Amino acid sequence: MLGKNLPLSYFVHDTQLCDSPFLGIPALGKTGDLHVDTIALTLVSMALILGTAAVLTPRLTAENAGGTGQSILEMFYDFMVDLTKGQMGHAYKKFLPLISAIFIFVLINNFIGVGPWKALEAFSWWPKTGHESFEIAAATTDFNVTVGLALVALISYLSSGFWAHGIKYLKHYLNPIEWLDFFVRPATLALRLMLVISADEILRGVALTLVPWFLPTGVMAFELFIGVIQAFVFALLTSIYIGLTVSHGEAHA
Repeated sequence: MLGKNLPLSYFVHDTQLCDSPFLGIPALGKTGDLHVDTIALTLVSMALILGTAAVLTPRLTAENAGGTGQSILEMFYDFMVDLTKGQMGHAYKKFLPLISAIFIFVLINNFIGVGPWKALEAFSWWPKTGHESFEIAAATTDFNVTVGLALVALISYLSSGFWAHGIKYLKHYLNPIEWLDFFVRPATLALRLMLVISADEILRGVALTLVPWFLPTGVMAFELFIGVIQAFVFALLTSIYIGLTVSHGEAHA
């Protein structure tokens, strides 16, 4: 991750808890390090999403065209319907909220790291995490976040298989090759997102160092484009995986 990880001992002053072996792993304090930047920025992104929804929802109307916010929401809804329906057929309605949530969460977390934040760390008023400056980096540069999202996708498409086909879906995994799904699909989802967004963050850091004013603007615009693409790819692949499991079980929808 590009941000700072603080040891558990920074917050919990209990040497027995922080230094004792846990489940055979020496020192819970090391394995239990807190990714403070990730936690903070993930909470900020969730607050932005929920706050925007809370502001726009009361203003929605079915009687006329509505305002700009409603137009944006309708375009987003139509986009997500096209994405999910194209992969899942008539079963898309049950998974539309999940895919939409994944897309908007990944998108906002990709966007939140875009900015000249690195340059601001030189100022004395910039917040600190311990003895180091608080670093604003996309939460999706943290492998823990991308793995968590990948596990959500894994659980979703496995569950959709049982929803569509019932207990007979177990026969699908009698073939040992199919067990690769448990590793390959989540791994590719998690690694692709983390590596691409991390590369963008590093590119911006280099640009800020070499050309502090003009070049980073173009780099940040490119980052926003990549952030949209990666959110789309993550949501699309999750839709495809779910669509593959329900493609022969739409009668249960």
